[in-house]
Amino acid sequence: MSDLLVNIAFPSSAIRQLYTYRIHPAWDWEVFPGQRVVVPLRNVPTIGFIAEVDVAAPENVRIKTISEIIDPKPLIPPDLFKFLMKLSSYYLAPLGKTLSAAIPKEYHIQKRRKLSVIDPDPTGISDKYRAIFDAISAKTSVSLSSLKRLFDKDTLLRGIEEMKKRGKIAETPDFSVTKHRKSVYRQIRLSHTAENLLKGSAELATRAPRQWEIIEYLQTHKSIPQARFRDFSASSIKALLAKNLITIDETEINDDIYWEDFLTKEKSVTLTEEQQKVIDKISEDIGKNRFSPFLLQGVTGSGKTEVYLKLINKTLKAGKSTLVLVPEITLTTHLAGRFRGEFKDKIAIWHSQLSTSQRNFLWTKIRSGDYPVVIGARSAVLLPIENPGLIIIDEEQDNSYKQREQEPRYHARDAALMRAVESKAVVVMGSATPSLESLYNAATGKFRKLELLQRYSSAPSATIEIIDMKAEWQNTGDFQNPLSRKLAQKIAEKLERGEQVLLLQNRRGYSNVLLCPDCGWTPRCRNCDISMTYHKSERIMLCHYCNSKQRPPDVCPNCQSNKFLFPGYGTQRVELSLKELFPENKIVRLDVDSARKSGHMQKTMRDFESGEIDIILGTQMIAKGLDFPNVTLVGVLNADIGLFLPDFRARERVFHLLYQVAGRAGRGSKQGEVFIQSFNPQDITIRFAMQQNIDQFVALELNERNPINYPPFSRIAAIHFSGTKSAQVEKAATICTKELKSKHRKLEILGPSPAPIKKIKNRFRYLSIIKSRKESDPNGSLLRNTLKNFIASPVYRAQNRNIRINIDIDPLDLL
Repeated sequence: MSDLLVNIAFPSSAIRQLYTYRIHPAWDWEVFPGQRVVVPLRNVPTIGFIAEVDVAAPENVRIKTISEIIDPKPLIPPDLFKFLMKLSSYYLAPLGKTLSAAIPKEYHIQKRRKLSVIDPDPTGISDKYRAIFDAISAKTSVSLSSLKRLFDKDTLLRGIEEMKKRGKIAETPDFSVTKHRKSVYRQIRLSHTAENLLKGSAELATRAPRQWEIIEYLQTHKSIPQARFRDFSASSIKALLAKNLITIDETEINDDIYWEDFLTKEKSVTLTEEQQKVIDKISEDIGKNRFSPFLLQGVTGSGKTEVYLKLINKTLKAGKSTLVLVPEITLTTHLAGRFRGEFKDKIAIWHSQLSTSQRNFLWTKIRSGDYPVVIGARSAVLLPIENPGLIIIDEEQDNSYKQREQEPRYHARDAALMRAVESKAVVVMGSATPSLESLYNAATGKFRKLELLQRYSSAPSATIEIIDMKAEWQNTGDFQNPLSRKLAQKIAEKLERGEQVLLLQNRRGYSNVLLCPDCGWTPRCRNCDISMTYHKSERIMLCHYCNSKQRPPDVCPNCQSNKFLFPGYGTQRVELSLKELFPENKIVRLDVDSARKSGHMQKTMRDFESGEIDIILGTQMIAKGLDFPNVTLVGVLNADIGLFLPDFRARERVFHLLYQVAGRAGRGSKQGEVFIQSFNPQDITIRFAMQQNIDQFVALELNERNPINYPPFSRIAAIHFSGTKSAQVEKAATICTKELKSKHRKLEILGPSPAPIKKIKNRFRYLSIIKSRKESDPNGSLLRNTLKNFIASPVYRAQNRNIRINIDIDPLDLL
């Protein structure tokens, strides 16, 4: 009987090819794609995934034997594995990296360096390394990480190298699965003795008001759930624990704990005739085991969510699971309560703010089929959902679906379509403003397009008005105020009536820049070719590309002036202005900075829905999907942000944002109003957004893109070259692009040229773009095969040694 051979994929960007290994003849269990193994790679024990089983032996190669099989059964189910293989191939990502992305970090293998003594005689070891030798000798083997806690790192590493050279110690790798923390949930309660201890302690309310605030809360509520710990002072909690007035209880995680932070909403809804027709049409394909993609275009407020709920119910009755993708954590939070009300304990929610124990618990339960409905952000498309029959992609046009920073650089919408092909599932892509690519696919017959043209509620559409900020500033002379007089007046009127307000400012921080008015100096990031944004609450200047921080100078380093201006305004600055204008009202800021705080998003949504918050000021994360009936005013503080970026999708992004945020006003029975502030009020994109005229905007964009061969009429790939030396990057980019141009005349290849942002994270950046016309390359195979051959070429390997080359298939921006 011949040996069984398998191909192994490694989770490293540097190792793209598969390597063949032998299964030990004495092993009598089956092996499957997706199992993790330890193999010798260049004589170093390395972790990899079994990618293919029972393969032919490569010629003239000595085949090594697998050292260890880590997983008795593959973590990745067969249907998910097939999908990940296709995902890897389409986005030209190493298969091992793609497989690794589908496994939560809690399941990743840690490679530890173990040290042991092989010659106990310390003769010849330097005195400064004797203590290290003694620490290693004290045990059979000791990990490098434990030694780092005892010794200076540099001394330790030099000592290890010396002792290895002298043959005194040996180093071996040790692999272990990350230990899962116990899945527990914490909550604060009053202690059993609190009542007696509080007698005669009335002075606590005046002496320690923050501690008393916790006591009062617990006297009226059963407990403080874990997600709300940060709402209270950590030092006060610690003090109350020391006084034995409170306890922190720990319980094993169960399903219900995940819903402590979401308002479960049960709703009785009568469907419109239009909604029912859409449901009936899509339902014809549910449970039929065939790939069926639908584009559902519905005006804001048309009731797409109710359509989703009915379709999920039909999918469950057909014995299949549903995946619901949403682009922002705000939408995950907002929809969770509504879905929980409908599906009770059948639904799991997956997003980036889950704790380690929560992710482990949910991933395991999803894999075992305990949750037939999963709602989540981008990475949820990689979850091991059992037997998916329906995939819903809400706000399918949203840029957040694109993974940009690391491989695989997939788009979750397109990945979901690939997965649906493998699973023979129905796909519903919903949006009020579909992407031009999806509209093109519908027009060419790839998707079936359905429409919801009427708002569900009886309220008329919101009125929309543009405010000319050039004229406003000229009339008032106040160049620092982010609010026009009319918008400020309207906010006051709405608050007086007890109504709520949403304000969009799509820029974080306090000010765009810090500016010296005498010489024009502004601080720029040391690592990136970009100005730094001033954050007043922390009194720092922050680069939003590499997160480097600087303290603002006391005097201008260029001219020694001590005068500084803060032109422009971010969400922090607007927040301060609002609090000065409306000191009696509750105002909350929602942006990336505030959303990082655990539980902040859920608490904000909950408090806004219950009426405790009057105004939410946020970035683009508040523009889509939110449905609050008492919001009657939406204000866009600067509609021009992003409009003039050097990117062919810039106008499409701005139009989508303005159209969507306008739809947040007047969702209930009250008339909504929208005010859009702009310094370019006659710009055609802003005018079309004000008129909610999506058809004319799409026609305009398509007419502009077709002659210059940009999507949706072509497929594109961006090749990013980066390195620490500009001349070296430019030379490598020129050599690589010349190689590509010499091979394929049918492709349009542009560049290389400096990227619009030439330096990020201290790396200089050059960019080349490849376009492939869909008429001649309908499935993009010519484009991808060209790039696959390039990756395998000696030119790529030679240039990739000194600089970094990243290939992005279907990039969403070219910055």
